[in-house]
Amino acid sequence: MSKDFDLSQFETIDTATLTVLTPKGDELLVGGEPVTITLYGTGSKQFINAKYKLDTATQARSIALLRGKTLKNDAEEIRQTNAEFYAAVTASLNNFPIDGGALALYSNPKLAYITDQVEKFLSDTENFMPSLPTK
Repeated sequence: MSKDFDLSQFETIDTATLTVLTPKGDELLVGGEPVTITLYGTGSKQFINAKYKLDTATQARSIALLRGKTLKNDAEEIRQTNAEFYAAVTASLNNFPIDGGALALYSNPKLAYITDQVEKFLSDTENFMPSLPTK
């Protein structure tokens, strides 16, 4: 292998910014300016830690169900766990001054269209790729 080969040029970047759309597909504007969300990508330490916490909570619920424990408000608990995950992978909410920040945003089921966009954005690795060299 060449000494000049730099593997880091093929790594994903830690953050990328999503431009939020309305349910009709237009840019979501507040005060005439677009709302954006800067998110941590799958290769970032923040994402890895948040995903571990989400997976652990999911496994704990599954084990409880296998042991015959009925879970009260399971749907609400799952929604809250997911909201915590998305809040943990949000670096910043830009031009969306919501009280309670990212957790309040992702906890609000009437704003699920934003959470859906975040989920889709995170699942597309291309969003977190730097410009690759052409030669």
